[in-house]
Formats: sequence, structure tokens, C-alpha cells
Amino acid sequence: MRPAWPGPARGSPSAYGSTPLKTPMRNLLFLGCLLPLLACQATLPAGRTVGESIEPKNIVALSVVHAAPSDYFEQTLLVDAEAVAVCQSMGCWMKIKDGDADAMVRWEEGCGGKYAFPSDIVGRRIVIQGSFYPKLLSEEDAEHLQSEAAPGVTIEREGYEFNASAILIPSEQ
Repeated sequence: MRPAWPGPARGSPSAYGSTPLKTPMRNLLFLGCLLPLLACQATLPAGRTVGESIEPKNIVALSVVHAAPSDYFEQTLLVDAEAVAVCQSMGCWMKIKDGDADAMVRWEEGCGGKYAFPSDIVGRRIVIQGSFYPKLLSEEDAEHLQSEAAPGVTIEREGYEFNASAILIPSEQ
């Protein structure tokens, strides 16, 4: 049996022609790679959840999603926005806004499912967990949603929508 090659002596050139990294430098390199990963870990704010459990991940502002919408299609996102309107009938939809960006939010299970958007969230920042996609409502659907809206709320036929599995209503500070 042949003895294992011990490798180059410490501090001498390696088989690849460079000097091996010293332990402190190796630790620094490891931390440099690890810190960005740790910084990406999301911490959800304390608050009340409606819907399914929320998976911690980075929270993105609706205005960021709206700036490059196709980058966010077909993904489950956590999005921060202000609730500006909620269905007055059954709480099955809400309208959200962040700066100039707006979108509709409806439950994955549809109207009359096991969850409803609370009417007391209008005017509050919330976090939505759901998938994002372009929407085009039929004239009939738009009229139906408009009939459930509070006075002064307009339902657009074209735009973007979230299929929500949950929302987080952060505790007021």
C-alpha cells in the first residue's frame, strides 16, 4: 500500500503553483461568502396572519415588483404594500398600492373560500404571500368586483394581480 501524499508543506507553493491560503485568510474568505447569505434571511415582522402559514423569505416592495413585473411571474413572493380597498361583501379581494404601483389581490381558493381579507386593514401596510401575474378581467367580472367596492374605489380591467395564500398584518408600533 502506497502512503498518502501529504500535500505541499505549509507556506510552500501548491501543486497548482500558488501559495495555500493561511488559516486566518481562509476564515475571512469563508465569512465573506457566508455573510451575504445570512443577510438574505428574512425576518418577518410581528403581527396577525390570515391564511396559510407564511414562509420566511425576502420581502419585496410592490413598487419594485411593478418596475420589472415579468421577473416575478410564476413565483411565490412576499410583497409589502398598503391595503387601499377591501371587498365590502365577503372580503374576497383587496386592492393594494405602493407609490404609483397598484395591484389586485384575491385568495387562491377564490371568493367564499375559508379566508377573508379583514376590512380593518384599509390604510395599513401589509405583507402578502402569493403568486404574481398579469390580469385581464372580463367586463362581467369587473362589474361584479366594482359592485362590491366602497364608493370612490375603481376596479381596472387590466393590470396585475396576486393569488394570495396568506397576508401578514404587522402589529402597530
